[in-house]
Amino acid sequence: MIECGTHAVIDAAFDGVAKASEQKLARRVLHALGPGMLLLADRNFPGYELWGMAAGTGADLVWRIKKNQVFTPVTVLSDGSFISVMATPAENVHYGQARAAGRTLPGPPQGHRVRIIEYSITVKGPCGSTRVEQFRLVTTLLDHKRASAAKLAAVYHERWESENGYGELKTRLRGAAFILRSKLPELVNQEIFTFLAVYQALCSLKAEAAQTAGIDPDRISFTVAIRVARAHVGGRNNPAGVRQKRREAVLDLLEDLLPVRRVQQCERVKKPPKNTFATKKRDRAAPSGKVAYKIKVRRRALPPAQTP
Repeated sequence: MIECGTHAVIDAAFDGVAKASEQKLARRVLHALGPGMLLLADRNFPGYELWGMAAGTGADLVWRIKKNQVFTPVTVLSDGSFISVMATPAENVHYGQARAAGRTLPGPPQGHRVRIIEYSITVKGPCGSTRVEQFRLVTTLLDHKRASAAKLAAVYHERWESENGYGELKTRLRGAAFILRSKLPELVNQEIFTFLAVYQALCSLKAEAAQTAGIDPDRISFTVAIRVARAHVGGRNNPAGVRQKRREAVLDLLEDLLPVRRVQQCERVKKPPKNTFATKKRDRAAPSGKVAYKIKVRRRALPPAQTP
């Protein structure tokens, strides 16, 4: 669980590949949630039980959902979103059988009351190419006046910051051709926690530098943070000396800022064969990442005699 702005780790859980799925691991970090937090998650996580556990912490949720999940509108809102129900597993089966038989059941199913936002994103490249992708979000924020569909659609795309955080932790901090050396589970856990502790310290340093200059944390380079931290390690281990070295490190970070992040895209390709995406070819030039985005919320017609 990573904070979008600073990439700092709120909590972490890991296990053997054969022992736990992402959904099971997610349950082990829910205790870190609380009121006033907004949790973003991709479409691999929504499910009746996990949703209920996450919503029960008091945090607000905005998760992407798969296109084959059925949500029947109960109330259509003026911003194009609609109130629906995330049905229990038993109700899902019951209503699925009714749909297959062409029957209509009275009233909505039992389950969690949620709000559904459907929208499309149009991406225009510099060469005139256009790509449209459809999105569906489910959220606990039922008041469309407090959080409009367009705003939540824009906020959801901050979720990709977690992927940048994984890249910093797994690739930039770990380094090339480096693997965990431990051969016992207890020692592997120790090594991973060490990586997380060092990563958290670097995120803290980046956040302090950003706050000092009043800029967005994404202007601070993680690679530069690693280099600066290494340069200031050692000597003056008394509290006053450590504080002075930290101030010097912050100033060094601010002297090597990244440019303001531009709107860009990353081509959806994978290296391994036998997948649903195009194969990445080394001899093919990468497409330009400079693009323009447009978000359009899909509006449903209001049912008769219904007020938003």
